Amino acid sequence: MILLCFVYLSVIGQSFIQPRNLQVTMNKTTNLIFPSAISSVDRGSERIVVQKSTGNILRVKADTVFTDTTNLTVITADGKLYSFLVGYAASPSALNIDLGAASSNRDTALLALAEKVLPLKNNLYGVRYSSGKVRLSVAGIYTTGELIICKLRVENNSTLSFGPGRLRVHVNGAKASTRRPVQQLEITPLFIQPQNMPVKPKQYLLMALILPKAALGSGQELQITISEKDGERQLALSVPNKFLLNATLIQ
Repeated sequence: MILLCFVYLSVIGQSFIQPRNLQVTMNKTTNLIFPSAISSVDRGSERIVVQKSTGNILRVKADTVFTDTTNLTVITADGKLYSFLVGYAASPSALNIDLGAASSNRDTALLALAEKVLPLKNNLYGVRYSSGKVRLSVAGIYTTGELIICKLRVENNSTLSFGPGRLRVHVNGAKASTRRPVQQLEITPLFIQPQNMPVKPKQYLLMALILPKAALGSGQELQITISEKDGERQLALSVPNKFLLNATLIQ
């Protein structure tokens, strides 16, 4: 029983990639369009024929009629794995499949959300940090109910251009004691608009930072850090949980 428990825990701790269903036939070619260049292709059997057309397009067709299924695995240059369960169909439902369309549509929707937030009236003041005559402040916090959008203002009061580099977001836990370090959980931003745009001397830049809804408990806070690209200045500020809970709801 103990062994079975360990096996069960190890299984539920894994993540599985659900294969996509793909139909092929003999007299027509199915074109798979990947968002990145194809690195490797592995087919489960010789009943299907594959051929790279360009760096990111794979042509697939059946070599013979078959009644069961086989599989196809593709790995792209960005490290992503695509798994397909391939079956024969006299007339496939789709011949040209764009596997990057879903992510493209998602980015378009997030861009529209960012551009909707940027011109909105500021609703937050006093959360700011300065370094090397460059100030980072939170001008507003908004939410769709499922996403959090932080409007950031980067103001450059120096005579040197400030190029935003890496932007990192963490959730900081409350200190249990003065001897124990603060626990941090990094959050990957869903979208940043604009990205890597330099802030000229004596000018400012507004940025929209879109995050997944994070569950922050009492005493926790959101920390946003922007490092200067090819420079030493670093801007870091903390947003208490109460500001996130009072975010302005937008439709």
